[in-house]
Amino acid sequence: MNGFLSQLMEKLPGWAGELICEENLQVALRVLESNRDGYYTYIQEEWPTEENLREDITALLPGRSLSDKTFALLYREEVPAAVVDYIEGYPDEETGYIGLFLLDSSLHRQGMGTWLLSVLEQTALQTGKSRLELGCYESNGPGLSFWTKMGFEELRRKPRVGADGHTRILLSLGKDLKKRKS
Repeated sequence: MNGFLSQLMEKLPGWAGELICEENLQVALRVLESNRDGYYTYIQEEWPTEENLREDITALLPGRSLSDKTFALLYREEVPAAVVDYIEGYPDEETGYIGLFLLDSSLHRQGMGTWLLSVLEQTALQTGKSRLELGCYESNGPGLSFWTKMGFEELRRKPRVGADGHTRILLSLGKDLKKRKS
C-alpha cells in the first residue's frame, strides 16, 4: 500500500483498499464491467479487458512515476466497491489528477460517490494538494453531471481520437479544494 492509499483508508472506516495488481485484477475487472451499460456506453470507448487493465496499472502521465500513482481497488465491508486511479502532482505539484473514479454499479445513486469523493478530496488536501483535475468525455452526461455537481468546472476541451478511430470531445475539469462552498 502506498502513502496516499494509506491516508485515504484511515478516513474510510469499514473499508479496505489495495493497489491493483495481477492477484486482484479479476476482481477490479468485475467492478469495471458492472458499468458496461453506464460509463463505458457513455464514453463510447473500448470495454474493460484484462489487457487494458494491466496497461492501466503502469500507465503514467507526463513527468510522473509509479510512486506518484495510486491505482486502487476499494472494498466496502469486504465487497469490491470502487476502482480509483489517482496521480499526485499532475499537471503541477499542487494538483492531484483523478484518472478514474468508478463505483460498482450496485452502489450508484446512494450518495456513495459523493461521500467517497469528499474523502478523496480531504486526503488530497492533507497531502498538500490544493486542486484536483480530471478528464470527462462530453458524451458521458451522467459523469459530467456528477462532476459539475461536485464543484468541478470546465478548464478546456480537446478532441480525442478513440480506439475505434472516432473523435470525441474530452473535457478537462478542475476544482479548487481550498475554495469555500457557499
